Amino acid sequence: MKTLPFAAAIMIGLGCSTFSSKAEAQDYCVPFENGGSICGKTHDLSATSSYSVFKGIEYATQKRWEPSVVVPGYGPKTPATDFGKSCIQMGYDPAKDPDQSEDCLFLNVWTPKTEAQSVKDLPVMVFIHGGAFVAGKSNDMYPPEKNEFLLYDGATFAAEQRVILVTLNYRLGALGFMQLTLSHQGDIPYGGNYGLQDQMNALKWVQSNIEKFGGDPDKVTLFGESAGAMSVGLHLWGTSDTQDLFNAAIMESNPIGYRYRNNEDGAKQAKMFVGCLAAVKSKIKVNKDCNPLFATENVDLNNYTLDDISKAQTLYAKYNAVHLDINGTVGLPGALPFTPIIDGKFLTQQPADQLKDGSKKPLIFGFNQNEGIYFAQKAEPKSNMILYQEMVKKLFKCASPKDKGCTATVLGTPEYSPKTVFTEEQRRGLANDKVTALSNLINDFAFSCANMSVKPDADQTNIWAYFFNQPDQIQLLPASGSNACGPQNQWDNSCHAAELPFVFNSLPPTTSEANKKLAMTMNTVWATFAKNYDTTGPEHDWEKWQAQTSESKGSPPLNVLNDDNTPISENIFETRHCTNWLNDWPVKVRDYNAAMQIIRETTQ
Repeated sequence: MKTLPFAAAIMIGLGCSTFSSKAEAQDYCVPFENGGSICGKTHDLSATSSYSVFKGIEYATQKRWEPSVVVPGYGPKTPATDFGKSCIQMGYDPAKDPDQSEDCLFLNVWTPKTEAQSVKDLPVMVFIHGGAFVAGKSNDMYPPEKNEFLLYDGATFAAEQRVILVTLNYRLGALGFMQLTLSHQGDIPYGGNYGLQDQMNALKWVQSNIEKFGGDPDKVTLFGESAGAMSVGLHLWGTSDTQDLFNAAIMESNPIGYRYRNNEDGAKQAKMFVGCLAAVKSKIKVNKDCNPLFATENVDLNNYTLDDISKAQTLYAKYNAVHLDINGTVGLPGALPFTPIIDGKFLTQQPADQLKDGSKKPLIFGFNQNEGIYFAQKAEPKSNMILYQEMVKKLFKCASPKDKGCTATVLGTPEYSPKTVFTEEQRRGLANDKVTALSNLINDFAFSCANMSVKPDADQTNIWAYFFNQPDQIQLLPASGSNACGPQNQWDNSCHAAELPFVFNSLPPTTSEANKKLAMTMNTVWATFAKNYDTTGPEHDWEKWQAQTSESKGSPPLNVLNDDNTPISENIFETRHCTNWLNDWPVKVRDYNAAMQIIRETTQ
């Protein structure tokens, strides 16, 4: 396996603390048609390093549960100096969350100093944030509660890499991923991809306007993390509507084998959610079920407040048994309450069915060493209620040693058996053996092996893969249980989302010099891919991805990312039982609602 060289970082010699937050910003307006303009701030970081940033640009408008529409133009001196409001999150409270709104379709642009006439035809990177399709925003801050640092900071991309970065908000939860407009017959029609269509409209905005900021609309790289990476995969493999809007893709920690609900699933869930709305509105006391009989044909969906919708979302998510407080099953079939729908119109393909054909666009995909730990850790307080063995038996073929005709089984494999007595080192900070087995299963099935199932054609030479195993350096996700995914944890865990502050070079100034070098190197690799994806790729010596099978010799060609060039000491395709996950242990239940029912029954 190849490890990442630090030549670029050593030559540049810059870390994330190089930028001066005290540098005085100057107003600058980008002219638009018909006398309009957008006014942001220009930051002079040094005599040779500067960038302009435009925050809170409204890229589209929307009505509730209707497709958004791209903003046609702007008035004179439209301000773009503050981030726009974020989209409604799970658990929204109007009294506590004044920064959240239905009017939330804003994007942000970082670009090299736009006053220079030479700034043109620059590569563009468009980032989609994660958050399980129910949370997240383009201006996410860390650490939780304190909100000291901007996570998706484009300063380094713009000032040092001369790449334009665009970040964006998109509708979430029921407002983004459920079609709830009733027909004249009282039926709920199929659909519900408003959040994904918002992303499409942001890409359309980029195509129409990025030249004004110095960008090349014909050189756009779409990238995202977690649910953002799932979104990238859907744009890449699931729809033809966005194919002409971007040229290359990067997916960070995508549970890439996830199967999205279909029209029938969506219609059933929509009726159930309308039942939740009706229960909230009528103050009907329900425990876990939102009876669809509560939904009437003449229900007026615009008659609900955001508070009503938020309470119904929470009620509905609890019904799915995957409320964010007990999301230990993320990555398993049916685990997410709100996701895009393969509706046959906007989305026509399951990405999991397209992996065997590789990618028609240049692609980087990758995952972190310990993706499953955070999700299993969230399940620890409920671990005594998770009927882990029953869930595995119902979800996967060849799950139990009692299954016939199976040379190997999931529960017969020590890593996934709750009967295994794991050592303290193997638990890696998790509380008990059951959640350790769950962590291993999510890590290997949903992330490691699912990603390594990509099978490029023999003539494809434009796919690369990375493996990130640098320990967590910041508290990004809310703490839960032990410090297993906390900063510089004693187990050297590299959990879900750990790579993000390295990609954006947004680590705090107090981080180590080794971390600063790695952050600058990763930022350079991502930017280099945006510049040269059609020729040299992310780095001259990055090994290109090759399909893996049981007959593959040697370790999979993963490009390793850590601060000391340490290669992987194991063949993770073998040690994580990928041959079994990809061939012998397929998902037993394909129907979304049936999978959801299993998870609901086995997490009570």
